[in-house]
Amino acid sequence: MRNGFVFTFLLLLGFAGCAVPPTPATPVHQQRQVDPITGRAFYLYVPSTYRHDKPTPLIVTCHGTPPFDIADHHIREWKWYGEKNGCIIVAPTLVATDGLIGNGPIVGMLANERYIMSILSLLSYRYNIDRANIMITGFSGGGFPTYWVGLRHPDVFSVIVARNSNFSQVNVENWFPQKQNPNTSVMVYYGQNDPPTIKAQSKWAIRFLKSKGFDVTKAVIPGSGHARHPEVAMNFFRENWRSPKGTFVRGQQLGSENK
Repeated sequence: MRNGFVFTFLLLLGFAGCAVPPTPATPVHQQRQVDPITGRAFYLYVPSTYRHDKPTPLIVTCHGTPPFDIADHHIREWKWYGEKNGCIIVAPTLVATDGLIGNGPIVGMLANERYIMSILSLLSYRYNIDRANIMITGFSGGGFPTYWVGLRHPDVFSVIVARNSNFSQVNVENWFPQKQNPNTSVMVYYGQNDPPTIKAQSKWAIRFLKSKGFDVTKAVIPGSGHARHPEVAMNFFRENWRSPKGTFVRGQQLGSENK
């Protein structure tokens, strides 16, 4: 019985998360901040190349099942990509992202939505955010808030990317505007050797989104299991960058989006 418990634990560990892939050091460090509206913590990385007079793309990355996958993992996973590509990275501490036995309950998704949108509002006052280029992405159980928040705010998120993600049609159906922004770019990908549940739910998500009129880009990572591949999401984001639209208006002291 003990051996069975150990085997199950190891299976769940492999399903729920994986090691953060090594990346080069960044010239500046991530920051841990607290959203004053919700009182919840989040991690922030602002690239060393940031300038107030230049609109900066932003990425929200959603973690999966704690303690196997947490916000700290995501800021470490993504900050180098933020530095390399000139993007601000936000890694919020979320609720209801249990991809093992959970299904992304609505009450938790509503809380995550309020939290994420509050962070974006806060940062839009501090930084010149490129409102035309904001991506929300999630890994594993982080797919629940990625789909939920991304689909409900097509005016905010230009790109939605689900990475080896869980999906619950029951908790998404009828909770987002039926008239979507036709320019919203959506990608769903998973590993060739991902757990059957992740592969099945990714396929369900693709089928559901296509039925709602989305043009979904699908990718299967050859030979990969439940592993992080942020480079795939980053490349897709870059491929779908639009003309910048900054937070700051022309003539403001901190800069202009047309410079």
